[in-house]
Amino acid sequence: MKTYCFFLLSLFSLNIFSDLSIGSIEEVFIKNGSYERKIQIYNPFGRTINTDTTFIIMNDGEELFSEEDSWNGMSWNIDDSFLELYRSGIELNVVIIGINSAKRNKGNTIDETRRYAEYFPKESIQYLDRGIKKYIYSTFINTNKFDYPSFLLKDVIPFLETKFNIKLNKNNLGIIGASMGGLSAINISLEYPEMFGFVGSFSTHWVGIQISEYIILPIRMEINGDEATTSAIKKYVQESIEKITDQKFYFDHGTLGLDSLYGVPQKEIDEIFNNNQIRFQTKVFPGHEHESPFFGKRFKSGLIYLLEK
Repeated sequence: MKTYCFFLLSLFSLNIFSDLSIGSIEEVFIKNGSYERKIQIYNPFGRTINTDTTFIIMNDGEELFSEEDSWNGMSWNIDDSFLELYRSGIELNVVIIGINSAKRNKGNTIDETRRYAEYFPKESIQYLDRGIKKYIYSTFINTNKFDYPSFLLKDVIPFLETKFNIKLNKNNLGIIGASMGGLSAINISLEYPEMFGFVGSFSTHWVGIQISEYIILPIRMEINGDEATTSAIKKYVQESIEKITDQKFYFDHGTLGLDSLYGVPQKEIDEIFNNNQIRFQTKVFPGHEHESPFFGKRFKSGLIYLLEK
């Protein structure tokens, strides 16, 4: 049955060539619960996709290319980064798999709470103290409808393997995200280390969110973080880090706005990685804020580090 669905999706996919600095995008839609989620397959240099190609799953696909798709009118513009690489004589054999978040296509602020629930590492909930916070996370966030890792492993990856007649694993597959999307990328790599060879996490949202902030998030985008949630996430990483063997990680953050909260927890995560002799790099970018254009400015350097042998 799934093969039949993939065939139909391929028939109704769309190739997009306009409004890109370089390369082309093929759009497909894969059913995810009650709706179809948009997947953008971006081939930056038009190379033949084969067993030598590195696949990179990127969270928040709606913010990667076009300001019109993004909920706040800002994007990474990663095609500009690939154009810069091309002009430098670098043609990486990669394909980007941009997966729209739970905000859906052309989502808006009211969808932000659904995105947080989808990207939050459910395995860290066990490290929260008993109480209303743990109850809310366990009851409303740790649910099947917000099981994004399962969607990737059971639907997206099999679709890609069928479409390109290729087997994906840590030798040719990585995952990148920013903010909650970066936290999700780390979570997925810890739970499925055999699948992902590298992880890029830009401005990782280690600090969670207070329950009161979560409730008003659709109308007021203000986050100060939550100490208990931060502690639970760090404990989860500490307890899970032994699963990592030869994977590679990239972290970064700015210094302004929401990114100003990330310095201390990132240093604590760095210590965990150092103590376990995990390959990683962490960079700090003074003056950078928590916005897509800043993630885009840092994308190229992060990508080059992750793909270096």
